[in-house]
Amino acid sequence: MIKCDLQESEDQTIVRYLGGLDPRYSNVVELQQYTSFDQVCILAHKIEQQRKTRTYKRDLPKPPPRNQPFNKGSFYPPPKHIALPPFHPKKTQAPPKSPAPQK
Repeated sequence: MIKCDLQESEDQTIVRYLGGLDPRYSNVVELQQYTSFDQVCILAHKIEQQRKTRTYKRDLPKPPPRNQPFNKGSFYPPPKHIALPPFHPKKTQAPPKSPAPQK
């Protein structure tokens, strides 16, 4: 720590830094590979920026609700149902069996 004129190893500085970070960021940083305090700082900054970008995208205005039933995955109105006559497959008869040849 600089103010107290104490010398600490880089590993101790990293641990202290991660302990002071928001757990949402420190948990992700700890999963990454790093070898220096500078890399930890850069990773933490990148993660923070990504989280802020995701939050911004989530807060975008949603389209106004329509007075129609819910249609998963599409903003288009659901297709209109057309009444079709009931389908009844025709029963076909098997061709008559020919008599077996006699010897």
